[in-house]
Amino acid sequence: MWQHIYHMLHSLDRWFINPDIYSEPDFHKLNLNNLDVKPDIELTRDVLNNYYYSIKNKIIDYIKSLTDDELLSRPTNCQYDKFTLILAQFRHLHTHMGIIMGFIINDKGLWPAVLGLQRPIPADDNYEKFC
Repeated sequence: MWQHIYHMLHSLDRWFINPDIYSEPDFHKLNLNNLDVKPDIELTRDVLNNYYYSIKNKIIDYIKSLTDDELLSRPTNCQYDKFTLILAQFRHLHTHMGIIMGFIINDKGLWPAVLGLQRPIPADDNYEKFC
């Protein structure tokens, strides 16, 4: 499952802002983000957590700096506009979260709660049956 998480994070890191001006993280190895290639190494939870927080901060800073007028402009050397890059990452993230939920259901026998917009987050003792 860690490879799916890394794949999602790597995609956010590369494609959210500008895929054509990008540097791989120091720990990255060729094809580590490629789900069709079995990796020779395994990333630890600490490495993934640190990578997540670095991407989170980078994306938050980027979004804070964007204006509405910039959303339809293209980053340097990029064929896609900024709005398309952002939406593509939401779609990509959603797809892989579904795959990860399938792993959790299969491996742990837990069923992730689907809350939607109108259901509050459960706070009672029965919530532990969900992940």
